[in-house]
Amino acid sequence: MRRELRFASTLLRVGHANGAGEARAPVNVLAEADAARDRRDWATAAFHYRQAVEQYPARISLLVQLGHACKENGDFEAALEAYRHFLEEEPDDIDIHLQLGHLYNRMNEPEAALQWYERAHALAPGDVDIAGHLESARLRFSRVDVERKRQSAMELVQSRRWPQARALLRDLVDTDGEIDLIAVYANVTKEAGDFDEALQLYDVYRRHAQNLDAASVIDVEIQTAHLYKAMRDIEAALRYYIRARDAEFSLYGHVTPDSTAGREIRACMAEIYTCFWHPE
Repeated sequence: MRRELRFASTLLRVGHANGAGEARAPVNVLAEADAARDRRDWATAAFHYRQAVEQYPARISLLVQLGHACKENGDFEAALEAYRHFLEEEPDDIDIHLQLGHLYNRMNEPEAALQWYERAHALAPGDVDIAGHLESARLRFSRVDVERKRQSAMELVQSRRWPQARALLRDLVDTDGEIDLIAVYANVTKEAGDFDEALQLYDVYRRHAQNLDAASVIDVEIQTAHLYKAMRDIEAALRYYIRARDAEFSLYGHVTPDSTAGREIRACMAEIYTCFWHPE
């Protein structure tokens, strides 16, 4: 019985009760809405702001409050509907353009967010806050474009479409500054058969390896050695495999028995000194 009474009380508080309960609905829906907003009870706030919009249709600013509450409650479609309804009445309102930008950000639609920030900036070009949001949106959108290009490049690599992957990776590294892709770019260039450029790219990779991760310091020497091996310069390949082994020892204090560098060193030695070298 007590549980049923508590449940009925909750329904009355948020305005869902039927019958006799309707007569006990909050007298001041705005006060109820604002109170719910202040305690961040967004579902209740949205419910009462929606009542307030119906009760006071001339107060169109309530649509913005309704939109805020819906947005914070995660009901983005309802928020968008409220904001757009307000925009129809106040097409030159600066803040609603800004709020639509914020909403599309929450909806993970950076291109749409950028458009609304640009419109807000056009209405208020001197507003520092809007300018800051616009710059952030531009950076965010450019990053989204870069991520799409990275994904496309990796798909091309997986499908071994070397010329197309190489062109996209060149743009990512040289234009977009995605230097962490330099190793992939160099490897793809090698696979595309341009050994001279691949060698130059491995030099670039070597300069950046220290800033990438510990494994990159070893990998750049191994990849360079692989390149020389593909060029049939076994002695040069051996030198770089030895550098890879030394880098591995320097970083970890030991060289593992199954080390790629160690295995390749033995293979090179066997190929160079065929008369007396026998790999293990």
